[in-house]
Amino acid sequence: INAEYMGEPEQLFGPAENIFTPLTDPSTLATEVEPILEFLRSNTCYEFLPNSSEVVVVDIDLPLQHAFSVAQDNNVTFATLWDSVEKQLCGMLTITDYVKILLHFRDDPEGMHQFWNLPIRTWYKQRASSHSRALVSCDVEDSLLDALTLLHEHKIHRLPTLHSGNLLHVVCRPSVLGYFAANYPLDSNLFSYAISDLQIGTYGRIFSGTPDTPLHVLLDTCMSKCVAALPITDKDGILVDVFSRYDVMNIAAEAEHNLDSTIADVNATYPTTQVYTCSKKDTLRSVLQHLMRTGAQRLVCVNDERRVEGIVSVGDVFNFFIKYATSSPMSPPVAAAADKGAELSAAAQAAASTAQLAGV
Repeated sequence: INAEYMGEPEQLFGPAENIFTPLTDPSTLATEVEPILEFLRSNTCYEFLPNSSEVVVVDIDLPLQHAFSVAQDNNVTFATLWDSVEKQLCGMLTITDYVKILLHFRDDPEGMHQFWNLPIRTWYKQRASSHSRALVSCDVEDSLLDALTLLHEHKIHRLPTLHSGNLLHVVCRPSVLGYFAANYPLDSNLFSYAISDLQIGTYGRIFSGTPDTPLHVLLDTCMSKCVAALPITDKDGILVDVFSRYDVMNIAAEAEHNLDSTIADVNATYPTTQVYTCSKKDTLRSVLQHLMRTGAQRLVCVNDERRVEGIVSVGDVFNFFIKYATSSPMSPPVAAAADKGAELSAAAQAAASTAQLAGV
């Protein structure tokens, strides 16, 4: 979560509380969500921009190995791609690409080694042939609701924010949550309803693994079921860990790309990530507080015996809000004041310089 919007939890939310209010009339939810939608409509991506941030931009003709090393060195799981031939941003290289390459060459270590040294463009063309999609982005003057809607509709986790074709920032839901928490009071009845009553999250059959499940099985499950994380349970079904595909660069490096290694093997030498949980009867306010305090992207819902009942993520919370938005087209750009235009131009020039430097 963007540290720009982080403060003391009590300053953002007030004292931690989980005061439950029964949801007796679901038909009122649209009315209760509307002030939140209005907040998201009235705040633009420009207003959301932190005072300072960095973006990772790599030239599409750099070797894959170099691109992922740059991302890992900067503690991010993605990079925006720049095509020096077309002179434009052309796509994103994400952890999903990394996982697909690992799985494709799982039984061919020599082929993987050779492939890592090929330019990103080679992989990009292969990917486009099976799943062609232009770069999805937003303008700095689009609203936060527009940005969240694009993330939801395109089933993506990050959205480049552009001004005059230059990259200024990358919007992701956790950083929007930080901005929302710092600027919106969580004092309405909506936030005192249980997340299960609001149907926020995934419940019922939850895909999971065990400490002895090989990495390649966990990764394949994440990809085939379109999930970002899997609870890890012991033989009695008790939650003991969480596997996230966003950790895979560090985990795969620790396992020396041996995807037959298990979580137990990796945890013997790689620090275990703390597991954050909640109850499906926790209030929306309590869940938002917990997400902000921990910086987690998701919480595993467990019962009193720590058996998994569901998962709730930052994306689930915002998807709940935007499903009540009207189906009207994206709101028109807000007219920019003269001083805002000057600030944007300066920021765009700085971003262009950053892109040239990051091309290495």
